[in-house]
Amino acid sequence: MSTSTVSSLAEVDLAAEDAVRSSLDALAAPGSFFTGAERLAIAAHARVARGLASAAPELPAAVAEAARRISVEAITTRPEHIAAWEADGHDILSYVELVAVVSLITTIDSYRIGIGAELETLPPPTPGDPVPVIGEGATKVNAWVPTVGIALAPTALSALPNESKHKADLGKPFYLSDKVVHQYDVEPGRELTRMQMELVASRTSWLNECFF
Repeated sequence: MSTSTVSSLAEVDLAAEDAVRSSLDALAAPGSFFTGAERLAIAAHARVARGLASAAPELPAAVAEAARRISVEAITTRPEHIAAWEADGHDILSYVELVAVVSLITTIDSYRIGIGAELETLPPPTPGDPVPVIGEGATKVNAWVPTVGIALAPTALSALPNESKHKADLGKPFYLSDKVVHQYDVEPGRELTRMQMELVASRTSWLNECFF
């Protein structure tokens, strides 16, 4: 599925490589609101926005613009954008799916760039129609989109359980499992200590103007 070649700059992380392959499969498969082809097109538009690709399959204007903004200007997102998304005829939870897709491809690409490897070739789409899988009790609490319970980083995609699982599966080998993300005495067992890891994460968040 992948044509990337892991650089000699970094030792191959088998857990990370497995997570990347699984995430690419998830990107290519039908979601709750988008087909596999549409999800891959969203990923391609996110790459174009970041200057990592020169072209992407055509998408409805609102979807293409949302993919671009989430990819490179997430800080500019406001409730008005989500209201416009719904006014354009899209389910609000399809916006959550779009965010999940952009997050997956951005994580994969950032990892490849970080280790000096080639980007993954996007796989062919898996045939099939979207089948909505909605988290029980998903509703707006303290966020602009529905979540199951209060919105925190680990629960941001919780209204769509499949997308939340894809995020967690990819995040675990790169960072930590959601179960221990707030247990600051838990060490990851990697070359970086937990304190060093959180320093990198905090600095990256600040530079990217992350907010929640």
